[in-house]
Amino acid sequence: MESSALTSQKKKKKKKSKKPKTLDTTDSPAGKPRTTAPSPDFERASVLCISRNKHWKYISSYHGPWLQLPLELLESLLVVNLDPGTLSTSEMQLPTLPPHTHTHLSSGSLGNIQARPSPRPRDRDRVFHSRRDNSPSESPGNTIVTSAPYTPTSQPVAFPLPAPGKATPPPIDPGIFRNIAAIRTLIDEASELSVRASSGLSAAALGSMRTSSNNAWTAAQGLGFDNSNNTGGGRNVAMSAMRVHRLRALAVQKLAAAYKADEIASSVMVMQGGSVFDDIAEKVLKHDPNDADARYVHFFHEKIPSRQLADSTTTQVLDELIAAHPQRLEYYRTRGIIHCFRDEYLLATRDFTHTLRESRAVRKMHAAHQDMSATREPRGRATRKKKGSNKSNGQAPPSGTSAAADRPNIEGITGEPLPLHSSVLPDAPDPIEPQVLFLRGAAHLQHALFLIESAILRLEGVSKVNTSLDGAEMRLCYLSNGRYGGVEMGNPDGPLGRSDGEKAQAYRRVLADDGFRENISSLLKKSLRDHERFLSHFDTLEGPAAMQADLAKRVEVAFLLTESVRPNIHASTASGLAHVDSILPPMFTTYHPLLVESYFNILICQLMLAELPNLLTTFSRTAVIVDGLEGYPVFLPPRSMAQAEFIEVLERLASGWSLGVQPHSYAQGKKAINRLAIEPSWPPSPPMSSIDAMSTSSADTESFTTFASFSNSSQMPSSSSLPTNGRNTPSSSFSGCYEDLIEALDCARILLVPVAARQKERAEKAAAEKVKGGNKKKPLNFNIPLYGPRVEIILAWFAAVHLVELESVA
Repeated sequence: MESSALTSQKKKKKKKSKKPKTLDTTDSPAGKPRTTAPSPDFERASVLCISRNKHWKYISSYHGPWLQLPLELLESLLVVNLDPGTLSTSEMQLPTLPPHTHTHLSSGSLGNIQARPSPRPRDRDRVFHSRRDNSPSESPGNTIVTSAPYTPTSQPVAFPLPAPGKATPPPIDPGIFRNIAAIRTLIDEASELSVRASSGLSAAALGSMRTSSNNAWTAAQGLGFDNSNNTGGGRNVAMSAMRVHRLRALAVQKLAAAYKADEIASSVMVMQGGSVFDDIAEKVLKHDPNDADARYVHFFHEKIPSRQLADSTTTQVLDELIAAHPQRLEYYRTRGIIHCFRDEYLLATRDFTHTLRESRAVRKMHAAHQDMSATREPRGRATRKKKGSNKSNGQAPPSGTSAAADRPNIEGITGEPLPLHSSVLPDAPDPIEPQVLFLRGAAHLQHALFLIESAILRLEGVSKVNTSLDGAEMRLCYLSNGRYGGVEMGNPDGPLGRSDGEKAQAYRRVLADDGFRENISSLLKKSLRDHERFLSHFDTLEGPAAMQADLAKRVEVAFLLTESVRPNIHASTASGLAHVDSILPPMFTTYHPLLVESYFNILICQLMLAELPNLLTTFSRTAVIVDGLEGYPVFLPPRSMAQAEFIEVLERLASGWSLGVQPHSYAQGKKAINRLAIEPSWPPSPPMSSIDAMSTSSADTESFTTFASFSNSSQMPSSSSLPTNGRNTPSSSFSGCYEDLIEALDCARILLVPVAARQKERAEKAAAEKVKGGNKKKPLNFNIPLYGPRVEIILAWFAAVHLVELESVA
């Protein structure tokens, strides 16, 4: 009896210990209720924690069918992409696609992809047609208009031909294509090793469980893996602990190799696997805390609070990895990205510059080694003629020139020699080189915007740390507690109100200061330089010259083209794009996931520098190139943050600056001043050989511009009507004479007038549909902006620095 009573008492005690202790355990005075105190563990559990790699920027640019395509098919597409005969047919013409009624692919891996209204037929229509507008209610482009799908009306576009003797650029950048093919192989093999280590299956047993998709993801689900990385219904075969550790260590090595190749693409691929890789690097580190690959992978997979990467991440792990392996340039690239998240842009620029300089030095060394090996080749082998060789044994070619003999080529379908593009040759730059150029250019631009935002917050007397809640981004248009109220929306006098108002003058005293303005301009020009160098890695083919349309018409068509790829598609843009091919020539550019972001970053830099004449020609060219970009069947269209921000800035200026939407010189039937200086055709993209020339100079001092030269002079006309910076010293971005300001204002109106016209058209259609619909209930629209807080920063800078000068000649 005593033993049974003792046993029951122990069971009761055990049950009591399982109760959660949510109350304060301290004794309270008699008659007073015991106060509740939330547990720290409960507070920590309420915060959403996700892996660090899910916070990486530009992830949406790398989505596409390459994540699910069979590896054999992906490798076959890579071979086709490298073949110069792919686009070298007798009649290169883009096919006309039938109207899309049901686009679900038989493979089941690509999902439903709907067509977007575009006047240019393409191999795969954009998927933005299925996405609703996510702009906030206060955005000028928020009006949603539903209409019937648009059927393309233009004729098939002739594929642009390269110049005689020039190679046709590949459809997709070979470097990024090779990277994603290698990443697919590495991560698929790593997932198989991880599943084997967790389930105890042999390689043969796991291979027999694979489905037709031929990967280990579905096999992991069949074994019963859930989100907690536990096996529910899988086999539990005995496997030694050392064998499990070796499998996991090998999987971590493959994951580290994938992240070193391209951490953005690898992050996208790893996210497709669910919980297969959860804690795999952490388990390897328990056996070997100094494993470099495991530390690098764990850095990406570590769980941190959502949207708080800067506060939850330090560079200590990367610093130690770099100290132990200084030759690994990928560690510098990753550390530079973390510095950007932490707003440490000078350190980020230093890491990116080191990576760029060393990668170019390695490429030079490899080229010199190949040249030395070629000179030591035996003479008997050198004189042996290979199949498809263009050597003529001393005889002149039929064309009378030997330019084609300097470029490697292969034999085409009809027997003619096809030159190989420089990007597919062994001496082409490694993929890390253009990627670091892009990252450094983006860091320069973000650094400039960070300095502007910090100066505005100090002026407003607002603390960014105290205002941000739960990692949310603070916007300058919501500074209700600020000294001046921040950026205004919908004010016809401008984003800062009247130019002679208290707010505009206060902002101008801070932002238009000579030292501060010079610093911002220097960063913007550096960003322009790096983005232009990045774009110089990808050749562009231009179609036949279009008819002579005026600049205003080309800008209008460019805006309609850019608007047609936005999530909120308006079929009414079809009327303005019916004859787009006769106004803007078709262009073909080698695809890269970061290409769209880079093009619109250039436009943002030119807008902030007030290079408005260059901006018009750049915008018209960018719209055509972006409209013709095609990464299918490997990549889906990217969701570019810079593109959304640039268009939103135009929307805000068109609806909030009345002087900017007045009739321009073309609408008045007059010629703009110095019109010939702003209307020349865009210079062609530099050949790949220019990249080798760039590598001979330092990464910091070389100056290579592809698009347009900058205005370095800051001289202003000596007129009392021109604005000053507060010290009676005129300071402006408009160099030359008084007519330059008039030209710049006219260019601003050419840019904003078509935007205002589209806003008016959307508002009228929305009002007509509201009257026609009556009191019908409309579905809720959840407004999640596609752009970030940089829009208000750009508007504040442009209004404080440039609008005052432009309005002085209005």
